[in-house]
Amino acid sequence: MNTLEAALSIREQITEDRHNLHKNPEIGFDLPQTAAYVQKRLSEMGIESQICGGPIDDNIRKNFVFAGFPDMAASTGVVAVIGKGEPCILLRADMDALPMAETPGLVDFASEIPGRAHMCGHDAHTAMLLGAAKILKDREDELCGTVKLMFQTGEECGCGSRFMIEHGVLENPAVDAAFAIHVMANQDVGTVGYTPGITSAAMDTFMIKIKGRGGHTSTPQLCIDPLMIANQLYTTLNLLSCREIDPRETVALSAGKCGGGTAANVIPDTAEIQVAARTFNREVTDHLTARIPEVIDHTVKMWRGDYECISFHTPSTYNDEALCDELLPFIADVAGAEKVCRIPCMAGTEDFGYVGEKVPSMFVTLGVGSPDAAPMHNPNMVVDEEMLPYGAAIHANVAINWLKNNRKQGDR
Repeated sequence: MNTLEAALSIREQITEDRHNLHKNPEIGFDLPQTAAYVQKRLSEMGIESQICGGPIDDNIRKNFVFAGFPDMAASTGVVAVIGKGEPCILLRADMDALPMAETPGLVDFASEIPGRAHMCGHDAHTAMLLGAAKILKDREDELCGTVKLMFQTGEECGCGSRFMIEHGVLENPAVDAAFAIHVMANQDVGTVGYTPGITSAAMDTFMIKIKGRGGHTSTPQLCIDPLMIANQLYTTLNLLSCREIDPRETVALSAGKCGGGTAANVIPDTAEIQVAARTFNREVTDHLTARIPEVIDHTVKMWRGDYECISFHTPSTYNDEALCDELLPFIADVAGAEKVCRIPCMAGTEDFGYVGEKVPSMFVTLGVGSPDAAPMHNPNMVVDEEMLPYGAAIHANVAINWLKNNRKQGDR
C-alpha cells in the first residue's frame, strides 16, 4: 500500500479531526484545547509527544495585548518524533485560528466560539499532519532515520515558529531538513504550487498609538490633533517606497487599521494607526525597518504629539532550491506530475521562514478550491476535504523518501 492508498483508507478520521478542530478554534500562542486534542490523537496512535513552549516574556505579552490579541501566558506547541537516528526531517503544521467569524451556515461543523474561526486552513494542516503521523507510525520500521512532527502555535502572530525554535524544536534530535504544506482555497483543487528561493514576503508591522490633546473642533489651535498626525504619517510613510527604494523592487505598505475619536465636533486625545510593510529584498527590508521608526518619530513630534510604538518582524520564507529538486518527485508521486507547478512568490507572509533560516526547507501550497473561490482570511473560505488525504500522503511520502535518500552510510 503506497502512502496515498494509506491516507485514503483513513480519510474519515482525517476529516473528523479537521471538523473537531474547526469547531473549537483558538487564537495566538496559547492553544490548550488544541494542543490537548493533538496530544490525545497522537497517543491513540502510540506516539509520544510533548509541549514545546513555555511562559511568554511579560514584555512580549504586553506587546501582543497592545496589538489586540488576548493576553497569552504561554506558548503551547506540540512536538513528537517517529523513528530513530539520523538523519531527521521535520514536518510542520500550524494550529492557530483567526479572530474573525465565518459566514453562518457555511459548513455544518461551524466554529462554536464566537468571533473565532479557522479561515486560514490551519485546522486542515493539523488534520493532515495527524494523518501523516498515522501512516508514518504504521511504517516506522521502514524509516531510515527520524521524522519530527511540529504542531505550531501563533503563525498568525508572525513568530510562533520562532518561539518553538527558541524552545528547542530543531534540536534533540537535530533537524536536517524541513517541509510544510499550506492549503489554498483560491488555487485549483489538487494542484501543488512551489517557488524556489524566496517564496513569501517579509512583513514588518508597526502599531502606533498617537497622543495629542483633545478639544472642540472650533478651536483647533488649542488642540493637538492625533487624527491629523496619523493622516500625515500614513502619507509620509508611503513616500519612502517611491523616493528611497529602487522602483524595480516591490514594496507594499498599507495601514490596515487607522482611526480614533467619537464625534465629528470633538478632536480626540488619541488616535491609532497600524502599518505593515511587505518586502522581498533583504536590503529593502533593512532600509525600511531603519527608516520607518525615524519617520514616525519626526512626523509625530513635528506636530507636537507623542506616541507609543511596537513593532513585529516576520522574515521571508526561503525554499532551498536543492531540497526542492529532491522533494518534487516525492510530491509528484502523490499529486501527479501534471499537478505540480511552479508559482509566483506569495505576497503574503508565512512564519515558516524562521525555520528556513536555520535548516534547508521547502514550503508548498495545496489547492483546495478554485481561482474564483473565496480566499484565505475570508468569512466564506471553504476547503475541499477530498484533498485532506492527499496532504497527509504528501507529508508522509516526502518524509519516507527523503530519509531513504539521505540515510547514513551503513544504515538499512
